[in-house]
Amino acid sequence: MKIISKLGFAASLTWLLLSPVIQKARAQEPPTAEPQAADTGQPAMPRPDRLAPPPTVIPATQADEGAQLFWLWCQPCHGDRGQGLTDEWREQYPEDHRNCWAAGCHGDRPYENGFTLPRYVPAIIGDQTLLRFQTMEELFDYVHTRMPFEYPGALNEEEALAVTAYLARSHDKWDSTPLTKANVGQYRLQPLPTATLQVNNEVKIEDSERQQELPDTLPAMEVILVASIVLVSLVVLGIFVLWRRRV
Repeated sequence: MKIISKLGFAASLTWLLLSPVIQKARAQEPPTAEPQAADTGQPAMPRPDRLAPPPTVIPATQADEGAQLFWLWCQPCHGDRGQGLTDEWREQYPEDHRNCWAAGCHGDRPYENGFTLPRYVPAIIGDQTLLRFQTMEELFDYVHTRMPFEYPGALNEEEALAVTAYLARSHDKWDSTPLTKANVGQYRLQPLPTATLQVNNEVKIEDSERQQELPDTLPAMEVILVASIVLVSLVVLGIFVLWRRRV
């Protein structure tokens, strides 16, 4: 597919640009003894390289292609797990690349043709993330027009839909149906608001409670009304009798 071929070219180019820096940084690191497992004495399993691209999946789904694109365009700032630009994530980079806001990097005085990075890069995978987007269509539009931060609009429509599918899958909001411009608006990232429904239900409950109370209160009101009429009648009758006697 077009995305896979573009990914291969872009990944190769990225590796050619970054490999000298990474190799130099690794060469400067002091050698460390290989850790031994305490119980068996066998060498411990090597730690996975969190900067490496995700494994290739065949046949690749749209979300799998989005995972490759996420690694290439989004992961450097948003983290390998979508956790954001945390201190822990920056520790995975070569030492001279960990301070993203230093002068000559992405700080106030970036390198030539560079860009200034915001101090806060949000998490986009996990609880309480992507709350600003109600539907996948809103997320797609943002990815397509505003991302990646340094090259807004660099992703074409097919690539932006793939990244959207990957993020939706990471939030358990994707049913494996390929996203298109026509159907992306049918999928929600956030549940429908329920405040209005709750208010209506409360009103209905109050009305029903009042209706249940009416049979109990009506007889008492009738007794008071009848007693008042009788009392007024007696007073009028007494006044009339006294008036007749005086006449």
